[in-house]
Amino acid sequence: MQKKKRELTQGEVQKIKDGFQIQKVIMKDSETQQVYWDSTSENITQDIMDITLDPKIITSKAATRSIQFSTKEKLQDLILIQDAYLHDQKIEHFVFKFGFVMPETVNTWDSTIVNRPPEQMLPKEIQSGNLIVDIQMFEQDHLIFNVKVRIFYS
Repeated sequence: MQKKKRELTQGEVQKIKDGFQIQKVIMKDSETQQVYWDSTSENITQDIMDITLDPKIITSKAATRSIQFSTKEKLQDLILIQDAYLHDQKIEHFVFKFGFVMPETVNTWDSTIVNRPPEQMLPKEIQSGNLIVDIQMFEQDHLIFNVKVRIFYS
């Protein structure tokens, strides 16, 4: 049985947007837990931001992205959509479902992405500065947060 989505007014959607905040993002190796990037000193409310990652993330078996976020409002069906673009051409599309979120809470959302074998990965020289990851977060069908991240490798 599918649960019925609640209808949201424009005012309710704006209230959700205003009360939703990304507090921290960490990218790390899923096996070794080596941190490749930590957003602690970054402003992650921008429309587009540049980050520099350790190139070891390309050759790791899997990477975990940990997002710490807070919400003032109840979220019934939180979804994250991530699209990766290389030279403005979409090369990856992921959909992650978090689901229900209690109001007035701080939450951590871990997502693990398994990499292709190293010989199938594009070299860092091709990706660096040319790879943009578009991260969109939705409450049901309503966009509540969006950031584009241009990735460079050190």
